This record gives sequence, C-alpha cells and structure tokens, in this order.
Amino acid sequence: MRNIISEKNETNCCGCGACSKCCPRHAIYMEEDENGFDYPKIDESKCTECGKCLKVCSFEKKEQSRKETYAAQAKDTDLEENASGGIFTVLAQEVLKRKGIVYGCAMLYENQNLVIKHIGIDKIEELCKLKGSKYVQSNLENVYVEIKRHLEHNETVLFSGTPCQIAGLRGYLQRTYANLYTIEIICHGVPSAKLFQNYLGYIESKEGKKIAGFYFRDKSSGWKLYGKMILENRDGSQKERYFEPEESSYYQMFLNGYTYRKSCYFCPFASEYRQGDITIGDYWGIELVHPEYLKKYGGEIEKEKGVSCLIVNNDQGRTMLAKYGSNIIKYPSSYQRAAKYNAQLVQPSALKRQREKVMKLQKQNYACVERWYQKRRNRILFVRKLRSMIPKRIKIFIRKIKV
Repeated sequence: MRNIISEKNETNCCGCGACSKCCPRHAIYMEEDENGFDYPKIDESKCTECGKCLKVCSFEKKEQSRKETYAAQAKDTDLEENASGGIFTVLAQEVLKRKGIVYGCAMLYENQNLVIKHIGIDKIEELCKLKGSKYVQSNLENVYVEIKRHLEHNETVLFSGTPCQIAGLRGYLQRTYANLYTIEIICHGVPSAKLFQNYLGYIESKEGKKIAGFYFRDKSSGWKLYGKMILENRDGSQKERYFEPEESSYYQMFLNGYTYRKSCYFCPFASEYRQGDITIGDYWGIELVHPEYLKKYGGEIEKEKGVSCLIVNNDQGRTMLAKYGSNIIKYPSSYQRAAKYNAQLVQPSALKRQREKVMKLQKQNYACVERWYQKRRNRILFVRKLRSMIPKRIKIFIRKIKV
C-alpha cells in the first residue's frame, strides 16, 4: 500500500481537506466529483510519499473521557434567530466579548449566489451570520490555517462544525491548545453544495425570481421544521415564502437521508466517540424522557423556545462552560436518554437505495430530481388520503389481525 492519502475512498473520506493543507510540498488539492463532493487528489510530480497526509487524516474513532449530558436552554433565547436552545450563541457571545475569534458555518450572498462556507468573526454584530441551521456541506477553504495562526498568537478561538470537521482540525493542528474550544453539532449527514445550488437554480428558474435568502428552520412559528425563502423581484422588492419540509424537495430529501456524502453513512463519529469539547443539538423527545423539566409539568424549560441536548465530552468542555456558560440553564440527563430520539448519537444514517437514484438524476439536471420527488410525494399523499378514509374500527380490526 502506498503511503499517500489517495488510498482513501468515498466511504472513509469526509472531505475536511486537512490533508491538502498539511502537505509540505503542496502536492494535494481537493477536487469535486460528479456528485459535488470534494476528494483529495495527488500531484504525483510533487509527492514524496512522506505520509504526513495519512497522519493528519482523522476519520476514525477516538475515545474521549467521561461525558456529562444535559437538557439545556439559554436564559434569554431569541428563538427566531438561534438554533435550538441558543447554546452556541451564548458561548460565542462570551468569547467575542473577551476579544476571541469565533468560527462557524455561514450562508452568504456572494457573486449573485448563496454560498455555504466557514468564516471567522471577531465582532458580536457579525454573529448573526453564524446562526441558524444549514443543511449543506460547508467550504472550509483556509480556515484550519487561519485558526492555527490565531492559536499561535495566543488568541482564543471557538470553532463550531460537524464532528468530522473538528476531527480534521485536530488532525491538522497535531497538538492540543488551551486556547482552542470546539463545539460539534449532532449531524445526520451533509448534502453537497452543488446539489443545493442546483436546487436554488431550479427554484429561481421556475419562479422567475432571485433567491436572496434561504432558512431551513425558521423559528417564527416555534420549535419546528418550517423553512423560509426570500424571493427578490427584478425591481428589488422582496417577498417571504414559508414552506413545510415536504414542500421542498431538497429539504425533505435531506430529512429522509437521500442526499448525504457517502462517508456520512459510515461515520465513526455517529456514536459515543464525540470529537468536540461539547456536543449540541435538538433534544428531541424531551417531553417523553424528561417531562419533569418542562413548564407544562411544573418545570422551568419552555419547550416552545427550543431545548438543546448538551453533552460535555472532556475537561476542555467543562472549562468552556465554566468560563462562558453562565447564561445557560442545565438539567442533568444521560447519554442514553438523549440518544433515544437522536439516533445519530449512536449510529450513522442508513444508506438508502433512493440515494443512488437521486445522485443519478441530479447528473442530468435538478428538474429530473424534482419530477421524481413530486411523483413519490403524490403517491405518498394518495396513500395517506386512502388511509384517512378507512373507518377507525376497521383499522383496529386490521391491527388485531396483524398481531
């Protein structure tokens, strides 16, 4: 076996790009495949097979020390802007107040397109760029290099991203830094930026309008999954359009797990082997596993404002919360309870046969994907309608027969 990163394949490469940034001879570059996912390529004329790229590759399980799991919520939560519970916002604000730098995923309008990429900010006014859910693989560009430079200058850095992006950062740095704090999101998987751009292009062509903004989880109606897009007319006027997940083929296929990067279905980090100092995500099923914490049942948590699953994975995570988490309300839970309705804490998303179909269709154009999706959706809606017409007593009788 050759001592180079090209031996990796699509099931064990997450596309973090750490290998391309560490190569001392700049022999590695990231290249997009036909589905829009980046993979490392080797310039054989420059490569000396030193093996450094393999050394920094971190797409494997690494055990963390004892964990503490909580149901959590920010004391003052602006639901419409924050991801569930507002935990990231609280920690990021405190880091920024103390002259630190915060890195996270942003959806920016650049060159007439919505672009998903990681950026660094040093002002609280810019924090809005990093808020909200983005169900697309972000472009890390030179973020790892920038972070190392900040760390070497003794600046505090808070990095948020997927578990594999944090593993990539740690692999690139090759040492620990007391001034680096990492927050990982509970990740189901990531579609490619190419698929997202093709989807937006399809909508723009269909509507005859520009998409000036896109929000996967608009919180104006509560802790739900509704999305919102901002459509811009030629005269510059804008109109907001709200939609349920199944009304958006891209959004619903993400939720169904049809469009992720191949390695996401084999992810070693969809387990107890967490990579961030802390892990955050929605505490789905909180009303079932911890009803005593909710105001409805005499507790203090307002479920409508979003509830976070907060997992502290190591001493650095405990230090982070002690220094920056005074505005977070925490209630004891357990990893097992949090994982009951958050499957990605114990296993990766299942690879479904529909993924191959979507990838094949999107190579033609997004209209083909949309037609396939709408055909499936119409069948599902038809079956739902038929079921709703069956009398309740018949349904009960059928269930008894099955038993």
